[in-house]
Amino acid sequence: MQKKNTEHIEMVLSCVKKEQITSRAEIAKKLSLSKPTVSKIVNQLIDEDWVFETGTGEASTSGGRKPVKLKFNPRKAFVIGVDIGGTKVAVGILDLVGNVCAYSEFPTQQYIANGFFEQMKYKIDAMIKENRIEKSKILGMGVGIPGITNVESGVVQDAPALGWKSFPVKEKLKEFFDIPIYIDNDVNINVLGEQWKGAGKGKSNLIYIAIGTGIGSGIMINGELYRGSNYSAGEMGYMVTDRQYANKYYPVYEGYGFLESVASGSSIGNSLTRKLGYKITADEAFSLYEQGNPAVKDVIEEAVDHLSIGIANYISLLDPEVVIVGGGVSGSFSLFEQTIKDAISHYTPQKCKVVKTTFGKEAGVIGAVALFLKEYGGIFKI
Repeated sequence: MQKKNTEHIEMVLSCVKKEQITSRAEIAKKLSLSKPTVSKIVNQLIDEDWVFETGTGEASTSGGRKPVKLKFNPRKAFVIGVDIGGTKVAVGILDLVGNVCAYSEFPTQQYIANGFFEQMKYKIDAMIKENRIEKSKILGMGVGIPGITNVESGVVQDAPALGWKSFPVKEKLKEFFDIPIYIDNDVNINVLGEQWKGAGKGKSNLIYIAIGTGIGSGIMINGELYRGSNYSAGEMGYMVTDRQYANKYYPVYEGYGFLESVASGSSIGNSLTRKLGYKITADEAFSLYEQGNPAVKDVIEEAVDHLSIGIANYISLLDPEVVIVGGGVSGSFSLFEQTIKDAISHYTPQKCKVVKTTFGKEAGVIGAVALFLKEYGGIFKI
């Protein structure tokens, strides 16, 4: 009997959360529960601060009384999101519907060798204090890692940007945070975030491609992450888009694959630095390209050609509803969007939308929280 009552409570709360604004009568109808049962559960949820009433219940024009509306309280609990990158670590605190309540960053390389997790805890504790969030309301933490990560054991098998190999990151985090923690590859968390709150909202089959220092991707098939048998699915940076060139290419960084060595932001920057004789970043290269500078034209167009073929291959294999482009190079998406569309039209059996991410710097923490909510489950599952 107790189990059935718990199930009814979860059903009612999930209904309020999903509908955003609803009434007792509407819940009873949707869930096929009696009005007295729903009313009793709703009163309990109001007492526990999960739900609050909105509206006055005043008489309508027809003479009857308008039902008092119910709304889910997203600040009943909070989740910490952490996005560990090779350059920076982004940390945030979100409520249960994905509103970013606090956000902060710190440089990765300054702390990676010493005091990394201490700095993370310092930043998070400061945000909790500044925003007057009760620690008892912190539900848990989601973490994104730039490398191949065993989500079951919590061990990072290989993260070149961090210098981590067989690194027990979850065990280290548990030394500083006594809360449930879920970890995954950074592009996997991004595809979850995009489906929850971004350009992939409502989609079940999508690909998120991050183009920055390297190139990685997250794959969602039928609403579920596809991680592969060794947690390395989506390592798009290892795609080969030119067999002859692949026989003599040099990795842009140790451990990096072919595609990211010819089409990532770092490869563009490095190629032009060698060609021009002075340091140039990918952002600067695309800016010069937009201005019509002939010195950068060949390098960027070759990189974009490789990237476009890689995306076309992905679409032919997986037939997604949408491909979402993120990462640092996505800021220049408008400059190479047409080349990608042309490649899709030329090489793939079906058309597919390729769009730029709608997220800014907070993308990773949103994705990390999406990971936590999906894995934690229950009424919180997204």
